Amino acid sequence: MKTIVNWLSLICGFLTSILIICTFLTSYQFYYVGQIFNSYLPLQLGISITMAMLTLRFILNETGRKRIIYSVFSFTISVSLIFFIVNLVK
Repeated sequence: MKTIVNWLSLICGFLTSILIICTFLTSYQFYYVGQIFNSYLPLQLGISITMAMLTLRFILNETGRKRIIYSVFSFTISVSLIFFIVNLVK
């Protein structure tokens, strides 16, 4: 279980890095990657999913106070991004 969560969080982080690059390239008009990257929605979704995976990773791998603090911090970021996606994209 730990190995699967570790690999999934690594893959999510890699995909989010690609989303960041594509979004910045399109936003600042260096290179047009695609219509979907004109907004920050894919970037917000990628970061939200990555932070949710990191929450699971911290719960499984860390011990003591780190387990609680890191999990709550990453879960808060994930939930706040979802909140802003739902409330600001209309």
